[in-house]
Amino acid sequence: DVVFRIATLGRVSPNLIADIEHVVDSVADEVINEGGTVTEGARVVAGILNKVGVVQAKALMSAIEERDPQTAAEVKRLMFMFEDILYIDDRSVQRILREVDKKDLTYALKIADEKLKQKIFSNMSERASEMIKEELQFMGPVRLRDVEAAQARIIEVIRQLEENQEIVVGGRGRAEDVFV
Repeated sequence: DVVFRIATLGRVSPNLIADIEHVVDSVADEVINEGGTVTEGARVVAGILNKVGVVQAKALMSAIEERDPQTAAEVKRLMFMFEDILYIDDRSVQRILREVDKKDLTYALKIADEKLKQKIFSNMSERASEMIKEELQFMGPVRLRDVEAAQARIIEVIRQLEENQEIVVGGRGRAEDVFV
């Protein structure tokens, strides 16, 4: 089924296929090691898409959306993309920034839109914000894969903090996570 779906995506780069194969293998290993079974396909796909690069994730999401918009909406709900930092409350963003490597943050912001940059900068000290802005201004071209890797490391920090219940990512809280 996976091979068929990849075959019907249209033009797909060999690197993307290798990335997907690697991620599927790692997800399968996790399921086997945990002794569980995969019953929630959307959750598995979200996990896979969270581990591939932004460009590949968007291409795969587009293909899923064309085929089944309802499933695509469920996968999007379960995914966390770097841009979703916009929907995290300021206190949680500040907590995240304390854990994130500043070099990773600089690389990750290289392709971020202005709204996201503003969200990040508004949750930093003015001095730290100015330093990163200056680094971004004078940073030469960088490889997209390096930017995506930095974003992935930041997403991993966010997942870890969420798992430890130190932050709540908007829209993904449990029923008992009602804030008043």
